[in-house]
Amino acid sequence: MAVRKTKTMATGRSQFVGAAGQYFVSYGLAVRQIHASLTVGNAPSVDILAASALGQNSLSIQVKTSRNAYRGCRYGREGHEWDVGTSVIDKCHVNLWFALVDLREGDSCWNPEVFFVPSFWVGQFVKQDFSRKLYFLPSTADDISKERWDYVSRYLSGDLDVAAWATTWPEEKLVRWGQPAEPCAPLGASTAAPSGNSGVAQGPPSVS
Repeated sequence: MAVRKTKTMATGRSQFVGAAGQYFVSYGLAVRQIHASLTVGNAPSVDILAASALGQNSLSIQVKTSRNAYRGCRYGREGHEWDVGTSVIDKCHVNLWFALVDLREGDSCWNPEVFFVPSFWVGQFVKQDFSRKLYFLPSTADDISKERWDYVSRYLSGDLDVAAWATTWPEEKLVRWGQPAEPCAPLGASTAAPSGNSGVAQGPPSVS
């Protein structure tokens, strides 16, 4: 007998996809010896709280997950795309990042990929007049986002280069829409970006 697809079934599938992304990111952090706590819906804008081994620094992570995020040609660029919702608009905090998960369901090996991006990038890209609130990350930014688990560790260790990455807009790597991006004011002196940050790319963090 044919099964009729209902809204409830679609919603249920979406919840499983979201949960899969959150658990996958938590696992990735834990195996790298980063404390990771799932908020399980208790904090609307935060899915995972990551902390350093001694707990002196923390990072809020919102996870967005897609079954198949890859886009061969979107806005004339190759990249990946996720539904992110309205709440991300103009959201900009140095200690709030997005972990964008591509489950890659078409891959027979089931090998998800994770892209770490600052809330600054997402908040400045998505506009209120978008009929569907989607964030597009061009492949030109792969080197400063794809599988950059090391950025999390370095940020929690107080690395100012990574704090600068979280507060700048790499013009040559991202797609810009609407008004020019404004510089993101860092929260807290311990993670402040270097002086002179104008919101324009200063180059990616150095890689050790």
